[in-house]
Amino acid sequence: MLLVLWGSFAAVSKLVLRDIDSFQSQFYMFAIALFTMTIVLILNGKIKMLASISIKDYGFLFLCSVFSFGYYFFYMMSLRTIPAVEASMLNYLFPIMILIFSVPINGEKLNRNKVISVLVGFLGMIIILTNGNFQNVKMTNLKGDLLAIAGAICWGIFSNLGKKNKIDNLISNYIFVVMSFIFSWICMSAFSDFVVPDFKSFVGLFWLGLSNIVVSYYIWFKALKIASSSLIASLSFITPFITLVFIMLLLGEEITLIQIIGLLIILFGTAIQSVKFKTNEVSFRVQKN
Repeated sequence: MLLVLWGSFAAVSKLVLRDIDSFQSQFYMFAIALFTMTIVLILNGKIKMLASISIKDYGFLFLCSVFSFGYYFFYMMSLRTIPAVEASMLNYLFPIMILIFSVPINGEKLNRNKVISVLVGFLGMIIILTNGNFQNVKMTNLKGDLLAIAGAICWGIFSNLGKKNKIDNLISNYIFVVMSFIFSWICMSAFSDFVVPDFKSFVGLFWLGLSNIVVSYYIWFKALKIASSSLIASLSFITPFITLVFIMLLLGEEITLIQIIGLLIILFGTAIQSVKFKTNEVSFRVQKN
């Protein structure tokens, strides 16, 4: 389910961005998510828990929120600037970023497989950026490419901070959304104007708010609590292909063979870590028995 929800983000966002800008899109997306999660929090009887959280914990959740918002901010800005295929493929560097930041944030060991994984992932990124032409480097838009990569970095940091988080999952996600809504309101006030989206755009924003924030946040952080960063990164295996299907069906964008090869190389880099994790797990169980 999570894979399908994530897979729809790039294509639906690109459709929405045809009528309103990225600042407006983020404002409405987080407003819808905030309204929905407030109702969920009230129905679950957890609204009172907000008063019991310490200042220190609020500070930590605020830090997480900065990177949470940063992901959507940079990713949607890139979708506004470059083709959805290019932006989404670069965004799928996030599993590699999760592995990189798992070392300083969560103290996971840096081993040979992890180094190879990172190098292979960046090789795939370079192939996508250059469209396979290493002698004549030509990118659609350098700014858009860097924005997409910045989004992947933010999600890598956010995911590792979330793994350290010991606060109630529902409460944490609510704080993330509250802060992201405030950030989006500030950005829209500073760089854009308040507009009322048309019905088609609102439907898209409603889907993005519910699917990629309310539901996906809950599932994602549940998974983070029970698995290593290596296993979490393996969630990316199927999602990029679902993303490409949505992009082809909804946007009709062309996907080149070299772009697919670059994406497969990035996923192979992530797979190196996942295979290692599963091997260790099997080995441990055999020794235990």
